Amino acid sequence: METLVRKNIKNLNAYKVDAPQYEIIVNANESPYDFPMALKQQFCDEICHTDLNRYPEACFPELLKELSDYTGVYAEGIICGSGSDEIIAMINQAFVNPGDVIVSHSPSFAMYDIWATIADAKHIRVNDLPDHQPDIDTMIDEACENNAKLVFLCNPNNPTGHTFSRDDILKILDAVPSLVILDEAYIEFFGKSSVDLITKYPRLLILRTLSKAFGLAGIRCGYALGNKEIIDVLYKVKGPYNLNVLTQKIAVIALKNRVSILSNLEILKAEREKAMAFLEALNAFKLYPSGSNFIYFEAPQAEEIYEALLQNNILIKYFKDEARETGSIRFSIGTPQENQKILAIIKEVVYNGA
Repeated sequence: METLVRKNIKNLNAYKVDAPQYEIIVNANESPYDFPMALKQQFCDEICHTDLNRYPEACFPELLKELSDYTGVYAEGIICGSGSDEIIAMINQAFVNPGDVIVSHSPSFAMYDIWATIADAKHIRVNDLPDHQPDIDTMIDEACENNAKLVFLCNPNNPTGHTFSRDDILKILDAVPSLVILDEAYIEFFGKSSVDLITKYPRLLILRTLSKAFGLAGIRCGYALGNKEIIDVLYKVKGPYNLNVLTQKIAVIALKNRVSILSNLEILKAEREKAMAFLEALNAFKLYPSGSNFIYFEAPQAEEIYEALLQNNILIKYFKDEARETGSIRFSIGTPQENQKILAIIKEVVYNGA
């Protein structure tokens, strides 16, 4: 078998996730609020009148109509996938040859690196400046010097919560020769999209998802917004029936009812600020401002916090840094009751270790 596997795949670690068998799960930036029961019932009624023996709509016209209405981008400038993960794969399949260069900032979304490795590309990850400010100038230099095919920007960034300024985004777009992929998976929490730049910058592609703010991580529906020329290229590598009929139906229902679904955003943002204030008052961590639905902090007690939460049947995201004593925690905001329990445990770890 070893002789059959592609060389660039041999040392690639599979992206494995923890089974969600915990009382409280705050490790994956999901919404703590499930899809409303009334809309689930509407979905069930619709599926009862859908022929499941037929393939789904290959180009999802009804879904594109709703996404166009939501984003303001014409339907010809939208493509959908099984989460934004599949769209990142499509981008690599369509634009990246073995040996091509991809540039991103670091730390950021792990799938940029995984799909770059699968594409047998050279991935240059530009480390953040102090306080997790992306090093914009070095990213531009690397992209220009290496004629990079792709530049990835995550805004707000996962895992740090950093938000790029409009000026920084424009600076990159004006300077690099690359296709710039602006990942707006968490944009509903930030509220400042760059979607209006698509018409001015033909090499800009924006990624979005229904997994986060819409609370639909389980249906796997992502989409990309861009000019028609880029989208047409992506359709060339898209699987013919990549988005199943169940996903399409429930996504349409969600978008038609987006006002009520997205009303939870204000609760989550208020909870984020309360949690941030609580953690700041402990005076034990290096906290970073967040424009998303999570809080990122570095702490000498990061591993102890992770283990204490596991013992209480709570799963949080822990990043271990082998080069430093300080690890990091990314805390996805849950319901008020969940947050209260998590913060109490974190406080107990800090005080016991003092």
